Amino acid sequence: MTFRKTLFCSSITPLALGLGIGIATMGNIQPAQANPCAAKACAQNPCCAKNPCAANPCAANPCAANPCAAKNPCAANPCAAKNPCAANPYAAKNPCAANPCAAKNPCAANPCAANPCAAAEPEELTNAQATAEWDRLVGAMRTTYAKSGVKGTGQFFDWINVTKSPYQSSTHGERYLVNIVNETGKDYAKWEKAGTLPAGSLIAKPTIVGKKDGTAEIGPLFMMEKMPTGWNTASWNWKYTMINADGSLWGQTGGKNSAGMNFCFECHNSMGEETDGLLFLPEEYRR
Repeated sequence: MTFRKTLFCSSITPLALGLGIGIATMGNIQPAQANPCAAKACAQNPCCAKNPCAANPCAANPCAANPCAAKNPCAANPCAAKNPCAANPYAAKNPCAANPCAAKNPCAANPCAANPCAAAEPEELTNAQATAEWDRLVGAMRTTYAKSGVKGTGQFFDWINVTKSPYQSSTHGERYLVNIVNETGKDYAKWEKAGTLPAGSLIAKPTIVGKKDGTAEIGPLFMMEKMPTGWNTASWNWKYTMINADGSLWGQTGGKNSAGMNFCFECHNSMGEETDGLLFLPEEYRR
């Protein structure tokens, strides 16, 4: 068995992403209108890699024989309280709402999910396969990502690798990745106790993509750089960058295709400002 892990965005993951669903007391509103079991916006959204709402108990509506009648529309609601979608980042303040992958163009390249128009979904690898393929490709990744000329892309493999072995991330299109930080951002390795990282902190997440034959190929590189206070309040002063597998720049907050990168910080921000927008890898993969 391999581990398919989500970075608490979902890690998606994605993801205990910290959004609650409030249910207000209804006056003369019809129970169906106030039905908390209504389908979530992300249910058909191709931007939700392996949609975290897919197993939503509210999908085959348990309120069909509506217990939400008359006196208390929430009385017998099985979808309240412990709703597994309650922390779903794709609900409520839906970060996919303005996503170019929606409606008219489901093939737009979303940096935070698997391209729905790709020839095939990334394949699962065993831990041994993922590690072996990572070791085989790391030299090529170092050279390829550096072609972008983006700060840190030629050096980050010499930084602090906080990952035991590559892990599969549903928030990064089911690719396998490791988390690497620079010296300034070393407190990231304190995990949930990391607090707010200082300006100059850099986090790199290079990826590989599993193939059916058990091998892998280079995937995109995701980077986060903490900028000075006031640089971009919407992203909590994080600059997000995505480098394509061929070394070209896909997008960067405040630069090329900046709007396309909004999905990334909206996903990270859904964890709550007290987390500084940080997402952490599964515990079993932490160094």
